[in-house]
Amino acid sequence: MSLYFDHLVHQVQSPENTKIFLNKRNIHTVNGGQHTMWGTFNTLSYFGLNYIEQIAIYDRQLFENAVKLPYSLHYTFKHTNERYGFSRIALRTKNIKEEGQRLRALGFEVYGPDDCSRTRPDGSVVEWKLLHFGKPGLEIDFPFLIEWADTDEERIAQLKANGAIKSDQPISMESVQFYVKDVQATVKLWGEVLQLPEPEQQEKFISLHLPNIRLDFYDEVTAATMALGQLNEGPFGVTLKDTDRTKETLVFPGAFYWINS
Repeated sequence: MSLYFDHLVHQVQSPENTKIFLNKRNIHTVNGGQHTMWGTFNTLSYFGLNYIEQIAIYDRQLFENAVKLPYSLHYTFKHTNERYGFSRIALRTKNIKEEGQRLRALGFEVYGPDDCSRTRPDGSVVEWKLLHFGKPGLEIDFPFLIEWADTDEERIAQLKANGAIKSDQPISMESVQFYVKDVQATVKLWGEVLQLPEPEQQEKFISLHLPNIRLDFYDEVTAATMALGQLNEGPFGVTLKDTDRTKETLVFPGAFYWINS
């Protein structure tokens, strides 16, 4: 049962201001909508079906209720003192119920799958299921799993129709960079749990490959030279490929968008 990369979560103070900045830098970004069950709202940067979600809180009471779900995105944000920057990644599956059963059999705490939805600015509703899993004491949270109600083909057609995906978009997502204290142990654990191919040792990092993206894991010394400051375990950068421009870096608190790096 293959898992595909779905999206990278970017916790920001203002999704709207982030959208304006990214669009000025030719990173096509659109309004997403509200998660009325969590008290959050977002903007979205699509690269095909891979995307980056810029997210923030609009209703504190709803959000504080959402953080009670262990290993959820909101739980992670709360337990990292609501730190801005890249937070988690989500992996897409077409067998989320079976994945939950497999993870329980491996001894993980599993929550879900739960039905979720978001209301788009035009009033239409997007639906999906989420599954969260983990174990107490892990330094870095696993990806959470998502299963969309619509097929990939239906989603692409919808996203092109509403302008979220530009037909002439020259940018693709190549990799997500993680800092972890123990690279070997983390890569081994993620590879086994997520059923990924054998990792690849690069000069400065170790890579795990999903069918549609690469996950690169760096130790503290190497990551510190890239991140220009204090590091926290988890994702800290994303590499984008753009055939229409030269090398460029977009810097946010706790998040780097590396273009053609």
